[in-house]
Amino acid sequence: MEKMQDARRAVLVLEYNGKIVTKYIADSLIDFTYTDAASGDLDDIDLRLEDKALKWQGAWTAAEGDKIKATIRTVNWDKPGEIKKLYLGSFEVDSGSVEGPPDTVSIKATSLPVSSGVRHEKRTRAWEKTKLKTIAEGIAKHAGLKLLYEATDNPSYDRIEQTDVSDMAFLLDAATKEGIAVKVSGGKLVLFDEFRYETKPAVATITRGKDNVLDYSFSWSFASKAYRSAILTYTDSSKKKTYKATYTPPGAPRSGPVLNLNEQVSSQAEAARIARKRLRERNKEYGKGTLTLMGDIRMATGLTININGWGKYDGKYIIESCVQRVGSSGFVTELQIRKVLGW
Repeated sequence: MEKMQDARRAVLVLEYNGKIVTKYIADSLIDFTYTDAASGDLDDIDLRLEDKALKWQGAWTAAEGDKIKATIRTVNWDKPGEIKKLYLGSFEVDSGSVEGPPDTVSIKATSLPVSSGVRHEKRTRAWEKTKLKTIAEGIAKHAGLKLLYEATDNPSYDRIEQTDVSDMAFLLDAATKEGIAVKVSGGKLVLFDEFRYETKPAVATITRGKDNVLDYSFSWSFASKAYRSAILTYTDSSKKKTYKATYTPPGAPRSGPVLNLNEQVSSQAEAARIARKRLRERNKEYGKGTLTLMGDIRMATGLTININGWGKYDGKYIIESCVQRVGSSGFVTELQIRKVLGW
């Protein structure tokens, strides 16, 4: 008979306000969800706890700003005797609820400090003679975060205005227009180039009938890949100069609609860069998918995987969001993925 210490299992390890509380959580845990969010959203965790003794509504009640560090530890998961850890990051409690009967308590925490005003506080200001990284540095400092700038480009602006929006909303809008993704994770404000991440080697190949796929879905839409090329045209009246650039990706069809753009640029190089970025924005949603796997700690947002055994849907995908769940039903990983463009 298999001994308990030899069983395949996943354990949630929690540090709450500097104290390890794993043993106090274990008997009450219904489920735990960690969301490694898509660009523009915050990573978060959600704890659901059984509370028939009313501890989590009394002496153990969570408070706004409480700090939680979470790790998933797998034991004998892929092979006997193997122990692995996935550190999920540091989070601050920002909401809670109770419902019943029977009494259950929910505690939610996010990767952004709750005291920071960068998500809710609206501001109006102008940035002049600056770069995207400089803007991100200022916002990261205001939020109490470290900046991790992993984008290849660092666009320059003669003037860019923030008008009655939060710092995070403003940064997300500016970065998205440049094809740069934004995340808050592990105490860092991260900006990264999705194309650069798409070119990295796949962390795994998921094969139909071989890997532990619990459920899946794949789809495609021609409307999301309708444009064969992009043309940007802009006339600078002050310089009496017209910039025009065309971007046609490798393997594009010979016929089909063209994405016509008219955006302010200050050079031919910028026109070419923006044409490519806008075409990526319009066409990147062509192939989408979801996967639910037996818990897999290799998976994370921004990594790539290969899909094999689904015919038309086979290929390389980038993970847009990753959810790790641990609870009474076991340990599962849920992925939102899209097919990489390759350009």
